[in-house]
Amino acid sequence: MAVDKRMEALFKPQSVAIIGASTNPAKWGFNFTLHLTHGGYRGACYPINPAGGEILGHRAYKSILDVPGEIDLAFILIPPEAAVSALADCGKKGIRACVVVTAGFGELGGQGESLQRSLCEIAREAGIAMVGPNCAGITSPEPMSLYCTMQPNFPPSGHIAIFSQSGNIGGSIQRVCEKHDIGISRFASTGNESVLTSSDYLNYFAEDEQTKVVVGYVEGISDGRRFFDVARQLTRKKPLVLMKAGRSVVGANAAKSHTGALAGSDAVFKALCRQCGIIRVSSIDEMFDVATAFLAQPLPRGSRVGIVANGGGWGVLTADACIAAGLDVAPLPEETLQALDNRLPAWWNRQNPVDLVGGISRGSFFKAVEALAKSDSLDGVIALGFGYASSIASVFRNAPGLGSTGDRIAKDMLASDMRGLNFILDVIEQSGKPVVLASENAVGADRDGNEAILTFRKKGVIVYPSPDRAANVFAKMYEYQRYLTAVAGSGDGNLRAGGQTDE
Repeated sequence: MAVDKRMEALFKPQSVAIIGASTNPAKWGFNFTLHLTHGGYRGACYPINPAGGEILGHRAYKSILDVPGEIDLAFILIPPEAAVSALADCGKKGIRACVVVTAGFGELGGQGESLQRSLCEIAREAGIAMVGPNCAGITSPEPMSLYCTMQPNFPPSGHIAIFSQSGNIGGSIQRVCEKHDIGISRFASTGNESVLTSSDYLNYFAEDEQTKVVVGYVEGISDGRRFFDVARQLTRKKPLVLMKAGRSVVGANAAKSHTGALAGSDAVFKALCRQCGIIRVSSIDEMFDVATAFLAQPLPRGSRVGIVANGGGWGVLTADACIAAGLDVAPLPEETLQALDNRLPAWWNRQNPVDLVGGISRGSFFKAVEALAKSDSLDGVIALGFGYASSIASVFRNAPGLGSTGDRIAKDMLASDMRGLNFILDVIEQSGKPVVLASENAVGADRDGNEAILTFRKKGVIVYPSPDRAANVFAKMYEYQRYLTAVAGSGDGNLRAGGQTDE
């Protein structure tokens, strides 16, 4: 049986069995069945419980062998020794993929390692693509609306694939995506990786049409050479953003007890990332920032960045952040200065960063962004200060004595932000350059109902809450472009996520 067919059974199953399904809300068998049902799974669901009966509206079977017809994917949520027997029954049933959620295997050593070896032997003899053990489940919104994980996360369908050796970290990445209206293509909690390893998921994601960007959390890599080869093939097509734990001795020891992973040398892993074009990050926030930028923005051809700021202080901070990130805050050529002279008052600072001094209209902000994006001397723009209209409009609406005048002014302000949003999207599209936005208004945008920032988000463009995060995103995008240029002969072509050239 071809591995890709088994991976299709894992991420696109027409039928799912949950071995250890339960009517007790305190048990994982109940919660996995609940999440599968709540997520709107479109296939057949078969709870397996020795008592039979019915669980959450589904007929329960006493044994996997009692289920009529074929089963594509089974989740195993029973104690370790019983899990070994259950996997053997899955082999007899001809099930192509299994997810062993149960812990208590190789990560504990001793008897646990012996039981894990038994799992591996059964899976390999039966041709089962086995996830885990000691993992947290699978999410795959398309085509079957499969949400079968420990945590109640239901991110929409999208184009970010996630793999994680930690179930909790993987769940947190899903939740961050969900809360920001960013969709995912696949999620796999890989656990102890006793059969399927990180390399297998990367190999699948590389060819998965639904996936445009891959992100992952790893604690250790069992086969460095294979991981290197597979990652290098993937990054020539799609960005790979990784967070690697176990940098310190304490962290490495924690990884060993968590998933049984050997963390290895951090210096070696750093070199591997550099050679493979892997974009390494150090936090979930940074992972999210970078992954979403790869989806929504063109890659910069170079490191030259133009900065537009509503105030001098933000411009200074952003310039410092850009320099620290290895970017070039390039001087503006005369033709760009003249274009800005036509829009800004005579006392503007005439340099990069562009300081939009007090009293300038919002239209000038957007036109300044456009002027920088059009400049042949710049590879992209960082713009600070978007989304102010929401808070200002609230004040006008509630100001005593203004009445309908306040409402009209508020409405005009909000409309201006929405026009600016569409203007910036057009600038990105027409210039083929990234326009990375940062604004403190991104903080609490949901609570404030900041329509402009929330609409940007729904279109996949994230407004970052600080200039440091915006500068780091730009630098990571340039890092990937530089890799593509070096190894794939991309030349001057402006590449988006996935290695597609806009020419």
